[in-house]
Amino acid sequence: MSDVKEQAGKLDGWELDGEKLKKTYRFDKYLDGIQFVSKLGVYAESVQHHPDISINHTNVTITWTTFSKKELTEKDVAGAKAADNVLKA
Repeated sequence: MSDVKEQAGKLDGWELDGEKLKKTYRFDKYLDGIQFVSKLGVYAESVQHHPDISINHTNVTITWTTFSKKELTEKDVAGAKAADNVLKA
């Protein structure tokens, strides 16, 4: 297993799905999820690495992968950590 996948495996609540890192966040209110996505979007734009985001009422699923390399990279692990930090902020 690669070092990046080992790091990904240690992230709380994140699922490793092949070359993708995925987590679903659950919010009490729809707008709480929207605010979370907006804050994560600011981070993603600042590092020019963007996740797939799915919003389903009060559930927000974030999926990180590096399409250009067709594999999981350090950028994806950093993005997952950033998403968790956005949630705590």
